[in-house]
Amino acid sequence: MNICFAKRTRKYPLKNRGLLLKVIKKITTICDLPSTVPSSEIELAVILVDDKQITEINESYLNHQGPTDVISFDYIEDFDESQVSKEDPFTVGELYISLETAERQGLEYNKSLNDELILYIAHGVLHLCGYDDHCDEDIKEMRQAEERVIKSLKQNFGPVEVI
Repeated sequence: MNICFAKRTRKYPLKNRGLLLKVIKKITTICDLPSTVPSSEIELAVILVDDKQITEINESYLNHQGPTDVISFDYIEDFDESQVSKEDPFTVGELYISLETAERQGLEYNKSLNDELILYIAHGVLHLCGYDDHCDEDIKEMRQAEERVIKSLKQNFGPVEVI
C-alpha cells in the first residue's frame, strides 16, 4: 500500500516525515485496510490541514458547520480492477485531519498533539474499514478498535513524535 501524504498548513512543523509514514502504514496493516479491495496496487491519501480548510470541506461535502477533527472519504465501493495499475494505483480513501483541532482537543483531554494526530489517523482508517460512530454501540466498537490500534503502535514504535 502506498501512502500519499500532504501537509497544507505551516503552523505545525513536521519533525519526522519518515516516521509518520511508517506509522500510517502500520495503522493500515493493523486495521487490515489492504484487504478491503482485491488489488495490491492501492494507496491512501492523508492530508493535514488547519481548521479553516477542514471547515470548508466539512461544510461543502458533509453539510456540517464548523471544524472537525478528521474527515474520511471512502472510495472503496468505486473499485474497478480494470482501472488499476502500478502506475495508477487505486485510492481507497482520503483522510483530512485538522492539526488545530488536534491541538485544541489534546489540551482538553490532556493528550499531546502527536497522540491526537495518531488517534485521528487510526479513526479515519477504521472508518475506511467499515467502522462507524453514529450510535452508542458503534461508538463503543470504534473506541475499542482505536485502543487496539494505539496499543499495537506503542508496542511497535513507543512514543511517536512527528510534529
